[in-house]
Amino acid sequence: MVSWPWQALRYAAENRERILRELSEFASIPSMSSDPARVEDIRSAAEWMAHRFRVLEFRRVEVLKTAGHPVVLAEAPAVGKPAGTVMVYGHYDVQPPDPLGDWKTDPFAATQVGDYLHARGVSDMKGQIIACLAATEAALSTGALPVTVKFLIEGEEEIGSPNLGPFLKEHADRLACDLALNCDAGMLGAEIPTIVYGLRGMHQCALAVRGPRRDLHSGGFGGIVHNPIHALSSLIASLHDEDGRVTLPGFYDRVRPISPEEHEEMARLPVGESAYVEEAGVPRLWGEPGFLPTERVSARPALDVVQVRAGSPKSAIPAEAVALVTMRLVPDQVPEELAASLERHVASHAPDTVSWEIRNARGHPPSLTDRGSAGVRALAKALETVWEKPPVYHREGGSINAVGEIQKVLGTDSVLTGFSLPGDNVHGPNERLHLPTWDRGIAALIHFLSNLATA
Repeated sequence: MVSWPWQALRYAAENRERILRELSEFASIPSMSSDPARVEDIRSAAEWMAHRFRVLEFRRVEVLKTAGHPVVLAEAPAVGKPAGTVMVYGHYDVQPPDPLGDWKTDPFAATQVGDYLHARGVSDMKGQIIACLAATEAALSTGALPVTVKFLIEGEEEIGSPNLGPFLKEHADRLACDLALNCDAGMLGAEIPTIVYGLRGMHQCALAVRGPRRDLHSGGFGGIVHNPIHALSSLIASLHDEDGRVTLPGFYDRVRPISPEEHEEMARLPVGESAYVEEAGVPRLWGEPGFLPTERVSARPALDVVQVRAGSPKSAIPAEAVALVTMRLVPDQVPEELAASLERHVASHAPDTVSWEIRNARGHPPSLTDRGSAGVRALAKALETVWEKPPVYHREGGSINAVGEIQKVLGTDSVLTGFSLPGDNVHGPNERLHLPTWDRGIAALIHFLSNLATA
């Protein structure tokens, strides 16, 4: 058993070009979950995954329906008595490639440029799924896989995984596991192996302000009818004070303080203010005073308006203006409580010259993983073996609904890592994957599976 990781590593190296071709083929499927016109492409991506599992002779391979897009399940059985069961979570859906004019290559024709593979979804997260699959395949090739590996690949992560919770409840017995591996996070740099132990939660809703019954000519009504765009703009401005703190009543009441130890650890991370300024391309940073940028973006909550829809070039006062509001939440904030807080705030600040409503509210809680768990220790050892340095532990500012749902329904913590880098343009034009880091990631996952034998 001791020699099998090295045999598996050799297998992965020998099959690397074929595995890369498979990733390129997978990335060519425009599986955009937010686009109703792409239902067939979504189905094609799910069937592509199922086919790969069947080729590798996984058992119990199925494409199962949900109220939305399908979920792919498969299982690679341990050789002999299993040391445990790990469930690999992933999502095959991707974000739209807009704006297309900003892409330098076809977003759905994977193109290698130097050490990078460019395509929509190649980093988030088709490349990560293929890395997990390649590591499991390599371990199976040795005939010494020490744990049972279950795969759960969904098609709705990019729209908030609305049907994952019910699916987990329906299939809880089949999905029972000791830990979940989620590679939908990322690394802080190519030479900085990273384990993510915290994710912010999310609450999202649409704030709609209505004025007249219909669009009105601004020449005939400008100055006597309150423009919904103006009213909405005032409401948006009222959501923060001049220092960047969120003004919703009770917004910070439940926020878990950052310990001195965690503050010191975040201060040592190689992502200071200048790194954020350069990555974002802004003159300087903004936000809640008194905290490091790494703290504000991961361990402190935030509220943003990410879209405004209103008006047209026809010189008319619009009947309605709508803002998409998102709140990134931290332990121990509760999405439902902050939804009610937002409603109270709008009620107290909206002028009586317009009406308003909050639509399509949804959310999920934040999550923290025990850094001392067996799965985290096994992953840390694997990353250190490959990168020849201990990993850093990092809290991410983003949200992955699946982590909280898996924890809530299955009672299982997720071990989070990933092999995308800060400059990989996830969700943006020219998304890419750094192939040398991806190769090392596959090797680390092979060692991770090996380490679970004794974890």
